[in-house]
Amino acid sequence: MVVPGDLDGDLIVSDEELEEAQSSYDDGMITSEELEKIELINENYPRTIVDTEGREVTFYKPVERIITRAPDNCRLVIALGDGEKIVASEQAVKSCLCPTNFGVFDQGCLECYNTILEGRMPDLPETSTRYDIYYELMASLEPDVIITSSATDVENFESKVGCPCVVAGGDGWIYSRDDGLYGRIEVVGAVLDREEEAEELIALVESKIDMIRSVTDGLDEDERPKVYFAPRGAKLGFYDPKEGRDFTRTFTDYDPLEIAGGKNVAEGAEGYEINVAVEQIIAWNPDYIFVACSNPDDREVIDWIKSSPDLQSIAAVQNGDVYNCFYPHCRGRPPDRSLFNMVYMAKLLHPQEFEELDIEEEGNEIFKAFLGVDGVFTEYADYLVWPREWLSSQ
Repeated sequence: MVVPGDLDGDLIVSDEELEEAQSSYDDGMITSEELEKIELINENYPRTIVDTEGREVTFYKPVERIITRAPDNCRLVIALGDGEKIVASEQAVKSCLCPTNFGVFDQGCLECYNTILEGRMPDLPETSTRYDIYYELMASLEPDVIITSSATDVENFESKVGCPCVVAGGDGWIYSRDDGLYGRIEVVGAVLDREEEAEELIALVESKIDMIRSVTDGLDEDERPKVYFAPRGAKLGFYDPKEGRDFTRTFTDYDPLEIAGGKNVAEGAEGYEINVAVEQIIAWNPDYIFVACSNPDDREVIDWIKSSPDLQSIAAVQNGDVYNCFYPHCRGRPPDRSLFNMVYMAKLLHPQEFEELDIEEEGNEIFKAFLGVDGVFTEYADYLVWPREWLSSQ
């Protein structure tokens, strides 16, 4: 590691070394920009942060080159204003930030895809896939930090790539600091020295939650409809033996649904993401069913559910209250999608109370906050089809 202004190799710019830098500037040997950087390092570094695993990580100079190991952390670096510093990420970031068809990129949110990261997304180096990590490529990019989402392979990153590795984990739809979105935002903000921007992003999320809770917190228990949520979709029917999930895979806890004023029928069941029998869904008898949709073809499962002979006794099917929602996964748990789901579910579950809520305006504001691009929700709604059809019916 080379720290600008450090003359004795201890990675720290002392006051004496700062004076030397000032003399070099006076003599025309360094530029004013170089001097400003040395002054910044002298005043603010080294800095030690604590990541979400409780690890202390020390930085001796400002972070200028970043590799993110997950789409969710790449999203947060962009949201906090340092997207230009991202030099690489893992493979799925190209289809997860601006939703596109994976690996092809000829359908989806293509304007977002070609605009985000100052147009660098199509050519952004891919340092890993779902199964492989390319350590040599990572090292060749000379990152100042690797931001990952779990402690897995942290030691390998630091030893093989030769730079600090920070764990920024936390669930994108748990609105807390412990194991949740806020703690993740704070850690990324600390790495970037953008604590103020981190608090502003948390405040925006909180403002959307408060907007919905201001209505739903006042609901009586019998005013909260029962909801079954299929977060993995249903394109393979009731059960996918390969992945062990599909329509019969559900969450026992999904904060956006609860905040939206729904009653999760799986709440209280043992586990978190669980498989249930079709008979259990029938016994729960939900008033509404939400099915996650990740591409245009997925929307066809709504008709399949409504016409399924096995599900005809369910109130949601009888009343036609079966709806798509945004897929809350993509090599992680994208906070922008779940935050939108919260607003959208509230509008569906309590249409009179949220009659004036402009879903498209809310969606575009949410996605811009995380991706820095205008009109992402509008493009997403047109790509998936069902959001545009639903909006047009309102």
